[in-house]
Amino acid sequence: MEIIELLQKMIDKKYYSDKQEIQSKLNTFYAMSVISDEDYSDLTLKVDEIYATKKQQTEGKITAKKLNNSKESEDL
Repeated sequence: MEIIELLQKMIDKKYYSDKQEIQSKLNTFYAMSVISDEDYSDLTLKVDEIYATKKQQTEGKITAKKLNNSKESEDL
């Protein structure tokens, strides 16, 4: 199994209790050139998505809903 696949699975399953732990691992692998720029970016985005707090997720849903509502009113 490749390191990228392993990291993706660990992120998906929230193996680490908080975002800082996994982000620290990613930073180390990136600094040591174990993972590429592209892989680092992809994994960091995935960490942000998976480890988002409930407050962040709620705020994101509210923002998306507001955007949808504003688009619908423009169409009228």
